Amino acid sequence: MSEDPLRQPRAELAAARRAIEGMRTANGMDEFESHWRIFLNAIEKVWQKVEGCCQPVRIAFQPWQGRYQALRKTDMLLRYIKQARDADNHSIQDITAFQAGSRAMRFVNPRGGHIKRMQISGGQIVHYEGDPMIVEDHPPHPIAVRVKNHGEWFNPPSTHLGHPVPNQHPVLLAELAHKFYSSYIDEVDRKFFDSSPQ
Repeated sequence: MSEDPLRQPRAELAAARRAIEGMRTANGMDEFESHWRIFLNAIEKVWQKVEGCCQPVRIAFQPWQGRYQALRKTDMLLRYIKQARDADNHSIQDITAFQAGSRAMRFVNPRGGHIKRMQISGGQIVHYEGDPMIVEDHPPHPIAVRVKNHGEWFNPPSTHLGHPVPNQHPVLLAELAHKFYSSYIDEVDRKFFDSSPQ
């Protein structure tokens, strides 16, 4: 069996996956941010190394790759991931922040409700009388922040491939980007190398 022609980009994709797992299990913000930086660099290297691997087929590859190049410039998530990586490598900007925890209360009925009596002690509801409510606790967590490159600001994404991105947690952004680039490598393989097992 011949060697995988996309071995190097797949190795970077595996490094990106390990960085995601590192973010999930990080003990503290410094460790988390270190894994986020590793992810950003590895996922960008996936793109660069696919291009390098495709040099022998570049006449067919370059026009085909055009739609992916366009997506990297227009899709909010893909553009942000690249810009966050560039900001990290070429500036002293923060690429994450720590969002404090919070508690939200809302009525089950979206039109509202009535509170007859509520007593809070030490940040906890100790007595409640009224219409049903939902209490949502949001623990402290890291979030992606806007970054600036070449005088232009890039906000964390709210959409990816036409679908909403529900929050700005770097693990979610990394998972979405990893899925995209994994599919990209598979498409390159099918189109130009067909090295999948028979």
